[in-house]
Amino acid sequence: MLRALMIAPLPVTLVIASFLCPTELSLFLGGLRLPPHRIALIVLFPIALYRLLFSRKVRLQGFDLVFVAFNIWTVAVFTNHSGTPDGLVYGGSLALESLGAYLVARAYVRDQQSLNASLKVMLLAIATAALIALPETLLGQNFAHNILRALTGYEHPVAVETRLGLTRAYATFDHPIHYGTFCAGLLALLLYSERQQNRRYGRATIIGGATFLGLSSAPMLCLALQFAMMAWDRLTRGIRSRALMTFALIAGLYVGVSLVSDRGPIGLIATGLTLDSWTGYYRMQIWIHGLENVWANPWTGIGLADWERPWWMVSDTVDAFWLVIAMREGIPAFLLLTLAIAMLVAAAVSKGLSTHDRQTKRILRGWLISLIALCLIGATVHFWNVLYAYFFFFLGLGGVLADPARSKARRSAPTSRTARPRIKRAPRRSRHPIPEEVWA
Repeated sequence: MLRALMIAPLPVTLVIASFLCPTELSLFLGGLRLPPHRIALIVLFPIALYRLLFSRKVRLQGFDLVFVAFNIWTVAVFTNHSGTPDGLVYGGSLALESLGAYLVARAYVRDQQSLNASLKVMLLAIATAALIALPETLLGQNFAHNILRALTGYEHPVAVETRLGLTRAYATFDHPIHYGTFCAGLLALLLYSERQQNRRYGRATIIGGATFLGLSSAPMLCLALQFAMMAWDRLTRGIRSRALMTFALIAGLYVGVSLVSDRGPIGLIATGLTLDSWTGYYRMQIWIHGLENVWANPWTGIGLADWERPWWMVSDTVDAFWLVIAMREGIPAFLLLTLAIAMLVAAAVSKGLSTHDRQTKRILRGWLISLIALCLIGATVHFWNVLYAYFFFFLGLGGVLADPARSKARRSAPTSRTARPRIKRAPRRSRHPIPEEVWA
């Protein structure tokens, strides 16, 4: 692990370390709050951008430009709704977290060695978060936030919630569900990038145990989805057209559940596969009434305004990342982000199909499985603050698969029909003996 810390790009290590820094360590400049991960991204953003634009090791791609367009739209929408400085600061903060984290991973993780080292640093971060979370779960106290609140005077809203007779751990994160998603999100990528089977078992144990300490339904569902997809990948290996077969199976299950259950597939998952059925039901209502706000404000969304909902839905929280994007920034923002991800996936898959390196193909499958799980969990979890940057950092890691570093071409002489190498023939032996004067 120490060797991984030395091999991993320093900017990547700094960003991962900043994810573990609690919000109580924020820096206040006037009315502006700068959490540790934003401070790190402010420093690293211009360096990563310069590297993307001018370094020979990385080349600007179409999906990079669409990610930039999404962030420009984000800043413009919030500035339009709230003016300056409020809208500009809010939109700029989101752009810094998303584009900054994406660029650091995109510009500095350029080969398989740096990717593996960066993933080992991420595994170390997950294990560290779990060590902080374990006593919180067992003893019923949010130690990290309580200690830092006493030292800094900044009070972050935390609550002691119990499930299954245990306390939901925050560790250093803003919410137990954020802690759990941070631990669970990269399961498949971390397992597929490891060559040795016994180490894969160790990684799965660490990630599974760490995720459980948050006692959140969505992260556990994220783990279950990835395990299921990895099992399906193993079972269908070698079968032609397995992607088409997978889609057909999913469609069949969807239709079957729709016919049998009166709640429908989405409702069954939301209320039946959660630790708290009321939470699942409430999130369904968020989607129902949130989409009404989207259709009412399709182009630029509602900005920072409160969204319309029934009186009994007291909280203004929207626990759905994709819904928040469409509702607050408009449908164009949602389309830009999904287009950028789709272009990134298409480029990564294209490169994966053309390579003969089996390990690269394995890492690609792991990244795709983790991406699918995170995108699905984004329907029931809102990515904000650290988790927002974490999601785009993960997308940036896909850049090494979609646009790997180019190996230096060896200099060689042209090999054409007109430029064939000349072969010198050995001189013919003379029929006459060589005179003795020649040897004299």
